[in-house]
Formats: sequence, structure tokens, C-alpha cells
Amino acid sequence: MSKPIVPGFSTDQAPATAKWLGMDVVSWDREAGKLRVSFDPPRDVINFGGVVQGGFLVAMMDDAMGFNAFISLGMKNAQASIDIHTHFFRPVAYGRTEVEARIVRAGRSVAFLEAELFDKDGVMAARAVSSSKLTPIGGGSGDRKAAGA
Repeated sequence: MSKPIVPGFSTDQAPATAKWLGMDVVSWDREAGKLRVSFDPPRDVINFGGVVQGGFLVAMMDDAMGFNAFISLGMKNAQASIDIHTHFFRPVAYGRTEVEARIVRAGRSVAFLEAELFDKDGVMAARAVSSSKLTPIGGGSGDRKAAGA
């Protein structure tokens, strides 16, 4: 997780959960407010059925959506999930997964986000939508405009 993706920021500075789940940046399009990341989680994420436990899949999507909102909105706002709604379409076998996160719309204090999680074969296995409270870092006004929103 050491790819510099924006000036002055590296994914090495990502939250501990994202690091523990093995997050790495695949691609980022600031203008579109879209980020694609991969996850190579530890074996601890496997449930009794031998697949990745759903809570960890939600955590992957949540980390991707929050990280995308942070960098795409100019690294001026901290985010806190207000809600997150997830649909699971299929079990996810242990291994590398990818998540594509997008900003649907960003307002003054709330961002609306979505993510899709793909299994190691590239098949969409889960989808999440979320609202996130934006709080300016350092008391500034924050960047309230998401490109394409």
C-alpha cells in the first residue's frame, strides 16, 4: 500500500482496518469521483462455511467508500458513516477481491456513496450504498463539490 495516488498522500496513511484487510489502490479517477481498490485479507476473515464473512465484505466496501470520499473531495473532510445498506449476491471465496467505490453526490455536510465488490473471478458479489457525514478537518470549510455530482 505505498502507491502515491495524490500529492502529499499515500495509501500507507490509510486506516488500520484497510491495511489489515490488505487494501491497495488499483485506479483512481478524481474527476469521476471513482476509486478501485483490491483487498488481500488475512485468513481470519473466513467463516464456518469456508467463505469470507459478510461483515468483512461490508468493511471492505466501507473502507473503499470512505477513502474515496476523503481523497476525491480534496482531503479536507473526515467521514463518518451515517448508514450503509448492503446486498449480497453470492458467497465470496477466500482470496483477492476488488471494490469499486463512487461518489453519487456530495453536499455541504453529507456525501452519498456506493460500492460494488467483485470476487477473485471478477463477478460482482455484493453492492452497498451509504450516506456519510462530512466534517471539515481543522475547522476549514471543506471541499463540498464532487466532480460529476
